[in-house]
Amino acid sequence: MTIAGATEDTFHVRSDDEEYLRMLREEEAFWDDHLDTMLSRPPRPAVQSYRNERYTGDSEKLWYQTIGDEGEFTTGCVFGAGPGQVEEYLLERHPQLRLTIFDLSSETLARSQRRLDEQYPGRVEMRHQDLNFVDLPAGAYDLAVANASIHHLVNLEHFAYQVNRSLTAEGRFFMEDVVGESYFQFSEEKKRVFQMFMDATQDSTAVPFKIDWPSRDNWPHSPFESVRSGDILEVFGRYLLPLRVRISGALVVLTLFVRTGGPEGRLRRAIHGLRSRLIGRERIIQQGVSKGELLFHLDRVICDTGRLVPGQAFAIYGKRGG
Repeated sequence: MTIAGATEDTFHVRSDDEEYLRMLREEEAFWDDHLDTMLSRPPRPAVQSYRNERYTGDSEKLWYQTIGDEGEFTTGCVFGAGPGQVEEYLLERHPQLRLTIFDLSSETLARSQRRLDEQYPGRVEMRHQDLNFVDLPAGAYDLAVANASIHHLVNLEHFAYQVNRSLTAEGRFFMEDVVGESYFQFSEEKKRVFQMFMDATQDSTAVPFKIDWPSRDNWPHSPFESVRSGDILEVFGRYLLPLRVRISGALVVLTLFVRTGGPEGRLRRAIHGLRSRLIGRERIIQQGVSKGELLFHLDRVICDTGRLVPGQAFAIYGKRGG
């Protein structure tokens, strides 16, 4: 690791590091075989509405729909070839925009190229690139977007340096990502608070649950999943100019690790189904929403007070020193 000043081009790993290269091969193979994961799947509508409200102030407005509020863009880049909604929105909203999309997975890039070429021929270029060692052209982009891709990076400082360098003087970098504890190694306080919430709001007829806290000894995710997610906001706050940072999910993200099932779980689900028929579906839904709204309120308070580390963030950055 190179020890350097706050805004120098710094590397945590080198491109010839054998352990890194092994993990890189596994990472690329993982994404060639996986179209989505726990974090990339669309959240439930209520969770999405809450997240929208936290990010944009409007429960119906997605984070990337704020990009159009910042004016017109002509030359942009996207880091991470995701499901495609972000790229399609950008190309539709900004008719003059040309995009370069960077991603580690050649299969993912090929899928994106085919899809976008059909709708927006000649406006999108794909770059097969390890973002840990990306070399971006200086002052080239008035728009840069990272859609849930940064939490897979080890060389955050190098990437942030390159993004800042690549922006025009008035350029903007939009980021939405996982920013919670690295490798999902949540603090004991966070786990205790969430467990208390789940226990306190569990009624006698609900399906039993357990919380499957992630373990590094039994890791089902990609090798670089959330490798330095806990450092993202601090690093980008040093290398770029924060214009807006919105946080969410200190507790809501933990619902991804709640598991139900087993023989007792099947029996409880049957009882729950019978109960819903006897007392009415509307009341069941209202009870579920009530529990969800309580979780959202608790999450909101915890994020706003800084009591626990947030799980996700949406941020807009400008060029530092530009």
